[in-house]
Amino acid sequence: MSKQSDLFKVQDVSRENLIPEVTDLMNSGARLMYASGVDRGVFGFQLDYHFCFDDEAKSRYLLLRALVKRNEPTIPSLTPITTQADWAEREIIEFLGVKVEDHPDPRHLWLPLNWDDTHAKPDLEQNPESKRINTDSPKKPPSDHIFIQPLSVVPYGPYHPALIESNFLKMSVEDETVIDADLKLGFNHRSIIKLMERRDYYKDIYLSERICGFCNVHHTLTFVMAVENILGIEIPQKANYIRTLLGELERMKSHLLAIGLLGELTGFKTMLMHSLRLREEILDSLEVISGQRISHGAMTLGGVKIDITPVHADFIRSRLKSLKASVSEFFEQYLANDILIDRLKNVGHLSPADARTYGAVGPLVRGSGHPFDVRKQFPYAAYEDVSWEVITENGADSLARLKVRMREFMVSLDICEQCCDILRSVPSSSPIVSTMSELPCGEGVAKTEPPRGELLYHVASNGTNTPEFVRLRVPTFPNAPILLRLIKGGNIADVPVVIGSIDPCFSCTDRATVVQANKEIIIQKSSKTNESGERIKRGGK
Repeated sequence: MSKQSDLFKVQDVSRENLIPEVTDLMNSGARLMYASGVDRGVFGFQLDYHFCFDDEAKSRYLLLRALVKRNEPTIPSLTPITTQADWAEREIIEFLGVKVEDHPDPRHLWLPLNWDDTHAKPDLEQNPESKRINTDSPKKPPSDHIFIQPLSVVPYGPYHPALIESNFLKMSVEDETVIDADLKLGFNHRSIIKLMERRDYYKDIYLSERICGFCNVHHTLTFVMAVENILGIEIPQKANYIRTLLGELERMKSHLLAIGLLGELTGFKTMLMHSLRLREEILDSLEVISGQRISHGAMTLGGVKIDITPVHADFIRSRLKSLKASVSEFFEQYLANDILIDRLKNVGHLSPADARTYGAVGPLVRGSGHPFDVRKQFPYAAYEDVSWEVITENGADSLARLKVRMREFMVSLDICEQCCDILRSVPSSSPIVSTMSELPCGEGVAKTEPPRGELLYHVASNGTNTPEFVRLRVPTFPNAPILLRLIKGGNIADVPVVIGSIDPCFSCTDRATVVQANKEIIIQKSSKTNESGERIKRGGK
């Protein structure tokens, strides 16, 4: 059975006792990872609050579940207790139409800027005319969210040369100082969560792989781990080493690109070129394993589909040996550039206390001195069987986050070498897939540590070949609100640097669906996506 399955617990809570229960949990050191909702039809709405206890030696996981009536869809806000609930509750407001009482900022998170009502769930199937928005006259946001002149409003995006993905960052600027900022998401939606609820589990593996081009191994791994927790099966040890090797190769290629892009954002374009050159060694290794450089299709329920032979292990080992010397020299040259260091030092400062308060994950929290890493505190695959240490830096700025990625790259390289040595000695007849049984009704939760931080999957089975529901929370979801805090009070020229130091992935994060009809825009939430798939278009307005 998965090492994470024994740490998962569901606890029901009434609407009236939600605030006291959450207060006690937060006082005992719990962290709110995510809050999600499921429409249960006549039974009302199921609201799940995902908590984790990071300070314990082996971190525990608790799912606090509340049910609200359909004719009285209200729930008290947890945001006054912890800001970690802010965006998750805004998402619940949008997706389900549940009224979150006392939420300080109930504006829509994903829907277009001209969307009319953030509190009512639009019933487009019964009255489509009532929610059509004329795009020629967009409605302005509430007055308390409009930047007051004489401050200048500076838009950053939704399409910008420094950004691979679309997002809209709006800043109020006085002289060269950012006074306030707001982030609008929803431009990259593909409705994958809803699609996963309409396809069988094996097809969903390939869907999860397409959520992110940088973390596709971790998305597929986390999804299959959640399903395996429902099945309660043991994973062959050889498969766990292969999973670990693939995950660390993916971490290395992602970190190397993030390091190069941060150099480009500061004007040091040569560093990006060197980064891409070195990254080819990793992509060649992945291509030898799967035949593909980006998407690998390696994960399956119960193990992996791709075996790694001694020949593969020797090839990867030789590439890693060559890479180790080249990357060490590359990092030394990077950190020897005084201009680059001055651009990063004391920029985007996130104190250790704020990192905990706001729920930062990944290199963002480790750059502020906290040794939080899912691989160590919520172990999976073969991470308990290899030797490695969690990397932290105490600078709490963009430079510290850069150093974390550099040092983590070297740690990942060492883990890959250990996995290759072990896989070289494992008999070729060793199994890589467990025998599968019929999937029972139940729920499974799994977490992994992709390059950007903690990734959470929650899968529910109703005993059929398709999931009852799938919910996921990517690492950018908790880190993006922190981005807004980091750029406030800083120089506008440092905004790209702060964004690059966090290394966000907005395509992983987006949710809302846009449907085109009669030359007017109709918004339809992912829980109500058109069955036939007709008229569905990507992106937001």
